[in-house]
Amino acid sequence: MGYLEKVLAGFSSQTLLKLVGNALVLVKMMVLARLLGPTEFGIYSLVMIALGISESVTQTGVNLTILQSKHSVSYFLNTAWVIAICRGFLISLLMIALGWGMQIYFKQSELFFLITIASLVPAIKGFINPAIIDLHKSLSFWSDAAYRFSLTAMETVLAIGLVWWGRSVSVWVLSLVGVAVFEVIISFLFFKLRPRFEYLSSRAEIIFKNATWLSLSSILSYLNENLDNLIIGKILGTFSLGLYQNSYAVSHELNYEISKSLHHGTLPVYTRLVSEPVRWRRAVMKTMVFGLALAMVASLPLFAFPRELVLLVFGDQWLESIPTIRVMLLAGWLQSITMLSYTVLYAKNSLKTLNWHQALSLMLLVTLMPWWSQHWGLVGAVWALVVSRAVPMPYLAWRVKQLLDKV
Repeated sequence: MGYLEKVLAGFSSQTLLKLVGNALVLVKMMVLARLLGPTEFGIYSLVMIALGISESVTQTGVNLTILQSKHSVSYFLNTAWVIAICRGFLISLLMIALGWGMQIYFKQSELFFLITIASLVPAIKGFINPAIIDLHKSLSFWSDAAYRFSLTAMETVLAIGLVWWGRSVSVWVLSLVGVAVFEVIISFLFFKLRPRFEYLSSRAEIIFKNATWLSLSSILSYLNENLDNLIIGKILGTFSLGLYQNSYAVSHELNYEISKSLHHGTLPVYTRLVSEPVRWRRAVMKTMVFGLALAMVASLPLFAFPRELVLLVFGDQWLESIPTIRVMLLAGWLQSITMLSYTVLYAKNSLKTLNWHQALSLMLLVTLMPWWSQHWGLVGAVWALVVSRAVPMPYLAWRVKQLLDKV
């Protein structure tokens, strides 16, 4: 069986778990949307922004380095674990500082407290056994899907249980801490390979070699995916941000999961095939067509029946999000194309191209979204998101074509 066939077989074997996992996420959103309102969802979104910004700023490139290296996971294991632990504590400190600033900027008195609770998450997750990357490197797609499904299931149970009991954003944030503890435990139960607290500078040097460009890429990527939340939260308020977040979730989630699964599955294969140009190009083209077709088909029910699905999933207090759904689906399709293209750039280590594309998209977002939000509200904000993703697309397509034409 060829590499691409392994990917597609693995992708198919994950389908059931992905569907069940997405169903659990849907159940979680259905329950939480009836226990908490748009304002609470907006505040939770701001907490997650603080977590994501801190993680992107401190990107080390551990996973990408291990995937691209010909060395086994065990070669990097101890050093990668030490780096992850130190990074986790650094993220926590950055989050606390961000929480203080965001509380003042958004005039939300509870933000500092909530972000401080959430800062425990990266400190705990720093202790995760790095051996989990071997599932990805060795193309063990079913095991990888089972591992990730267990996290989704635990997150769903904890979030619903705690919010049902506490009816507040703080217990929702606390559920993230519980999931982090759970992930550390199972990362050691799942794997016989265990790290030791040992730091080797020669191996750290290999890991950090990609860190500069990868950190920039990670920061730009996170800003592209989350700066819209900061703009909407400031200009339109946390109620509108909550509407936007759930609209984004219901319209992007399935598309995102499909493209993320393909990205996750094809990246280790692409890194192996780059030395075999003909096979590599054929794999890229097949995956692109398959992924985009699947994303389009998955979106059709929501495109056809947005009102009915919003009422079913979230309830009538979320009806104001309906006008944004179809436009948001367009943004989701563009994001799927982008993610599939980025897999090619990562495999060829073409991070400069990736960064230029993200920088252009970010400049458009920063320029258009504040202006259109003030004039046309939430719908204007979503159209700004679409344009910021559509305009840079020709550049991305051109660069991917250049890489493929080098065959």
